[in-house]
Amino acid sequence: MDYALAIRRNRDQLRTIVLALFALARMRVGGNLFTLPRSTFAMIMLVLRPAESCVRRLIVIAAHGLVLKPQKPRDFVIFAHRAEDPVRAMPDGIIPTRAFKLFDPLKHFDPEDFWDVQPKWESGFNLEPNCSSTPALDDTPLDATHIGQRLNALIRALDNLPAQARRLLRHYARRDAALKARKPTRMSAMRPGLPPGWRERKVHEIDDVLRECHGLANDRLNEPDTS
Repeated sequence: MDYALAIRRNRDQLRTIVLALFALARMRVGGNLFTLPRSTFAMIMLVLRPAESCVRRLIVIAAHGLVLKPQKPRDFVIFAHRAEDPVRAMPDGIIPTRAFKLFDPLKHFDPEDFWDVQPKWESGFNLEPNCSSTPALDDTPLDATHIGQRLNALIRALDNLPAQARRLLRHYARRDAALKARKPTRMSAMRPGLPPGWRERKVHEIDDVLRECHGLANDRLNEPDTS
């Protein structure tokens, strides 16, 4: 299997999809995003989560078999105390950059989410007289600062997958050290089961890309690591 070719093909397709999200948000690459209409917010989130899962799997494929070079010890630096809300702590109009999240968010298995639910029945038909069959779009403005940060982090990761692969290997090195110290840690960037944003029924072309990337990553991980 030519994984380098598979990475390039899926990366190019993902980049086209992500740039379309920038256009939908009316945001330039590297720019800031503050608010979005609710309908646009929902359309972007429909694609953003599976796109992030795709990029994580491309990073996993690229990192498999790589070997990190020994790094020189860094000088000790005392960092300033971080504010609880770094976005609001920055000067007006300046939003800090966010690194791409290499690990899938874990599933939540809170029993209250399963059992403490009020049943609600909906017929699916609007029986009000003189009603329109097409619901009006809700254009209530929502805070989209984090959406802009995630989009910028996503496109930066796509444009430099080798650097992201080295980041992942450094995480794995810290994981191995934590395991030796018998401390709890994440074992893999990919969570067990289906990835975030997975849909059984295709609603967007990103769904096909996610299926391919998830399958390629699993195949790659099942191969022997020659590093």
